[in-house]
Amino acid sequence: MAGIIFYYEEPDVDVWSGKNLDAWNYALQIAGDFTDIIVINKTDQILQTPNGAFNFQVINDISELNVEGTVCRLACPWEDLEMTSLWDFNHNTDWYIIGPASGWNQVAPEHKNFDMNVCLPQNGKFATHSVHVFTVVAFDRYNKLNK
Repeated sequence: MAGIIFYYEEPDVDVWSGKNLDAWNYALQIAGDFTDIIVINKTDQILQTPNGAFNFQVINDISELNVEGTVCRLACPWEDLEMTSLWDFNHNTDWYIIGPASGWNQVAPEHKNFDMNVCLPQNGKFATHSVHVFTVVAFDRYNKLNK
């Protein structure tokens, strides 16, 4: 069992997260062991599960987050956090959380502490849409856990 927690924001903030949940649905199926989705909905939209096979929950703020198990934060490599490269990460986690498009600095400090931080190494300083980052993570998870 594994789960994903991500922000769903207005399209003018994050064009991919605020579009629909279709891309998330397919990315979640890559590794074959995801069962849970928690969406931090920052829009007025009423969200419904993209796939009835997942446990699906919508919350309005990260302060409402209440999960059991280890939580891995996916972060940009330039953030001021102690991080492990995805290439060195063993995926020994229950949850992956991806922050808002504006970055983790916009999240209240009391809700910024997670069990581990992982980044995707990259050339330069630019931010990729969260669903695309997660797609890479899901392929890497599948590769490492199914050898």
